[in-house]
Amino acid sequence: MTILKLKLAEKIASIAQKPDLSPSTMLILTQRVVRNGLAKLSEIRAERRVFRREAAKLQGYPFTQQQMDYLLQQARNHRADDMRDIKQGLVGMGYHLIKDTDDSYNAIGFDRLCDLLSINPVHRRSIQHDERGLAGLIYVARLENSVSLKSDGWGEGGPLFEACFMAMVDWIKTAPEGDLPDLFGPGSPFAGAELVQVDPLTVNAGPASETLQ
Repeated sequence: MTILKLKLAEKIASIAQKPDLSPSTMLILTQRVVRNGLAKLSEIRAERRVFRREAAKLQGYPFTQQQMDYLLQQARNHRADDMRDIKQGLVGMGYHLIKDTDDSYNAIGFDRLCDLLSINPVHRRSIQHDERGLAGLIYVARLENSVSLKSDGWGEGGPLFEACFMAMVDWIKTAPEGDLPDLFGPGSPFAGAELVQVDPLTVNAGPASETLQ
């Protein structure tokens, strides 16, 4: 699934293998795995930022370009295998949630599912019919942990939302071109929208861009 501390991974695996595991418990385990995976990614990114900060300190000084290039390369390569494996696990979890392969929505029930996802009672009453379903609650309506303040930034949300977001990014990057919808064609959601050139440095500055790395 993801790179976790060995004892924790073994404990989760042993629980998940129990034949009488309830759908609610399985979802709780999924939440735990996703949270730990995201925490590991944050840890690696923080370690990489240390290298980038050290490289930035050398900027503008003579004869430091080689050392700067080395530090930046270290930032890109630091724990690359761990990051790849963790992301693969989170993408897998995201696909699992989007497809609701366990039929959790029907098996757990709307009210109990909202409890497990920490969806504010006020928000529950405002959920539209097309937002129901596990993916609808987590990804479309982005209501996970709605009882707490959260960022509305692109690609940001609760842990399960972020796993789903990573899965969607993976699908966009790997799907055959013919399988991808034309988002700007006639009748599409963005038909007639004006395309604006965006500075790549600005796009890459936010947390969501780290998901794509």
